[in-house]
Amino acid sequence: MRLTETQRRIWQLAWPAIIANISQTMLNLVDTLMVGHVSSLAIAAVGLGGQVSWFMFPIMMSVSVGTLALVARAVGAKEFKRAELVLEQSLYLSFLLGVPVLLFGWFFGDDVLRIMGAKGELLSLAYAYLKVVFLFYPVRFVVFTINSALRGAGDTKTPMKVGILMNVLNATFDYLLIYGKLGFPRLGAVGAAWASGIGITSALVVLLILLLSNRLVLRFEPSWRFRKDIVEKIVRIGVPTLVERSLFSFYNFLYMSIVTRFGDVALAAHQIGLRIESIAYMPAFGFNVATSALVGQNLGAKKPEEAERTVYEALKMAGLFMGVMGAVLVLFPRYLVMPFLNPNDPNYSKVLRLAQIYLIIVGISEVPLGWVFVLSGALRGAGDTKSPMYVTAVSKLLFRIIPAYLLGFGFSIGPITFGGLGVIAAWIAMSLETFTSAGMYWWIFKRGKWKHVKV
Repeated sequence: MRLTETQRRIWQLAWPAIIANISQTMLNLVDTLMVGHVSSLAIAAVGLGGQVSWFMFPIMMSVSVGTLALVARAVGAKEFKRAELVLEQSLYLSFLLGVPVLLFGWFFGDDVLRIMGAKGELLSLAYAYLKVVFLFYPVRFVVFTINSALRGAGDTKTPMKVGILMNVLNATFDYLLIYGKLGFPRLGAVGAAWASGIGITSALVVLLILLLSNRLVLRFEPSWRFRKDIVEKIVRIGVPTLVERSLFSFYNFLYMSIVTRFGDVALAAHQIGLRIESIAYMPAFGFNVATSALVGQNLGAKKPEEAERTVYEALKMAGLFMGVMGAVLVLFPRYLVMPFLNPNDPNYSKVLRLAQIYLIIVGISEVPLGWVFVLSGALRGAGDTKSPMYVTAVSKLLFRIIPAYLLGFGFSIGPITFGGLGVIAAWIAMSLETFTSAGMYWWIFKRGKWKHVKV
């Protein structure tokens, strides 16, 4: 099948982003396996520290989304100097935001861990891990921003290559520092944090060398001036994303609290199913990145019709990829779940059955999930970050959290009594919410106001 010119441009931007995401997922798996061989306490500490660290993600997203939208507009208008100016200001802003995050982790990380229920040895180890992770947050923010700027300019290959290099270094130092090999100190769980820091710092060094040597589509020629007008634009676009991602994290916390109440077996099945599904929606992430960049570029070039055409083509391509992924989840759930289970576990059969049900339920909604990725990416690329905020605020609360609770635990209203379906109801609600989110995004997209957003 021959691709159209638009489809070719989408695929050229999408596949490197997909590969980069696969690389990161593989690293997470390696991290988990290596730390897991230290002790159960170590893996619990890393998991808990990771949850605290995840709360900082909305701040990174707020800068990166504003950066991508402004860079894409400037590149589309052939204003490369302006794109480079946006990049410079974004780097200053991301670093300045990273410093208070670092200080927060160092001075209040133990308090957050206590609130989450950590105590004793777990608290000490998780805090030691967390302090090292937060030490590198200014670097992490800057790398995230550079990658977003490059993607907005149409370069998804450089972030992919640098990401793979970073992950290889991370995995190598995981082995050296977790287990104390080749003369390196044996640091256990804390070694995983240092390995991550070494990897992300190496990525920053490589990216800065490439930017300063004029080898990329964008150049970094520092003026060492803080441009208030550009920073204000980045912040104006990014703040709704900060709110939206914060709401997403909060709703996810509520949802996981509901799932946890159904017991250890249900939680184990959910975690296994979620890990398998995370592999399935990798293609959607690639199309999200591609759509964001191309919509921004086309609007910058004063081609709103081409921007709209790009979204339609991306919806078709994402629908095809996610349809295949969804079919695999629905048709072969048993074979996907079995590698994650120990046959000698007393709950083996129960977890296997529930995890299969999870994959079948979410498999049905993989196509609309792909559309959510594409349409939300299109809106953010256009600079419309308020609409995703509204969709997240409404859809996840009304169609995921509330139905999961009521249908899961049951309710009684006058003569009407419903006994509850358990964790399966929570999964049905999650799948339902994917359809409602896709519908809401489609309605916003068809209204067309995103074509006229001023950035």
